[in-house]
Amino acid sequence: MAIQLEKEIANRVETVNQYVEKYLSAMDLPQGDAISELRKSMLYSATNGGKRFRPVLSLLVAELFGCSQERILPFATAVELIHTYSLIHDDLPCMDNDDVRRGKPTNHKVFGEDFALLAGDALLTEAFLLIADGYSDTSFLVGQLTRLLSEAAGVRGMVGGQAIDLRAGQKKFSKEELTHLHLLKTGALIRVAVEGASVIAGARPTDIESLRKFGEGLGLAFQVADDVLDHGEKDQDQRSFTGIMGLEGTKTYLQEISKNTLAELHKVSAEAPMLEYLISFNQNRQV
Repeated sequence: MAIQLEKEIANRVETVNQYVEKYLSAMDLPQGDAISELRKSMLYSATNGGKRFRPVLSLLVAELFGCSQERILPFATAVELIHTYSLIHDDLPCMDNDDVRRGKPTNHKVFGEDFALLAGDALLTEAFLLIADGYSDTSFLVGQLTRLLSEAAGVRGMVGGQAIDLRAGQKKFSKEELTHLHLLKTGALIRVAVEGASVIAGARPTDIESLRKFGEGLGLAFQVADDVLDHGEKDQDQRSFTGIMGLEGTKTYLQEISKNTLAELHKVSAEAPMLEYLISFNQNRQV
């Protein structure tokens, strides 16, 4: 069963990969060598593998309501473009100063810091053009998706979480403070991948709210699981759950989050095997 579900998810990853590459390659852009180089920089990071967790999550949620892949892919790709921009900027010397991303030199190592910065800017703004064009038949939907995505990606979400992280210094976090950090920094974009898909699919307000909580919980659960996996491999400081709660306490917290996340999903659908699989896979993953 698990193998079959893995294959189904892999098929959706490939669907997203093809859409992202086709979209960025076919963008109608101004002429010039500099613009061509900027497109290459955008493509370099946007097509550099990755789990495509967020866009695949959008596809799976949409499928709960019988929504086609064609309808959901513009939004799912917009979320992925924003995620990619954040990785390019995170790798810059002024941020995490990383040289390698997914086994390849980071964007600024290939194209320079200036074009890496511009590639991130371009991917962020392109995401909103993609939504405007992809849902131009429904102005209300464009407005809703723009609001949700802006909230999740900006100071109220991912960027705000990054700011907290950068300015934390040696601050000793409580469990609640660390949870808040990750709900913003990583959880917000995962949450919106779920919430936006449910809005596009025409879900009822009560189902949208449950799925919002499901997405939020799933995002937090992945971060908690990462801290469990990293235990013993690096210093467990006050910005990791294991550093605050210990290994066993963190495992218990992961079980609690996963249970609550599954309960929110089951409020919407008693049978959602691939989404259920993501929860159990995260709880038990070894890498």
